[in-house]
Amino acid sequence: MTTRMLGWAMVPLIATLAGCGEPARDQDVTGGNQAIAESGAAAQVAQLTPEQRNGVFEKAIRDSGVACPAVTGSERTEIRPGVKGWKAQCDNDSAHLIEITPDGTAKVTSRTY
Repeated sequence: MTTRMLGWAMVPLIATLAGCGEPARDQDVTGGNQAIAESGAAAQVAQLTPEQRNGVFEKAIRDSGVACPAVTGSERTEIRPGVKGWKAQCDNDSAHLIEITPDGTAKVTSRTY
């Protein structure tokens, strides 16, 4: 698997799209089973409509240097224990895990064959 990080390129796009959509309903779980609301860029991405979110993920995947003609779907998933992110499916049958850090950086982990 290959992991690539995107810098500040995500922040303007997320900030532009963040005003749209419904409030985030996803929550992170911390030690002691206390649920805390997401914050920062991850919360903004969670508030986007599926179409907007897929567009953000498509750009993040392409910016990481991986081919992704279009993201056809995305779903919440646990990237690693205690860290929530997204699984994005591209129309070229590739799948990618995306973690949005509080500063807006997208960490894209892609399968390599």
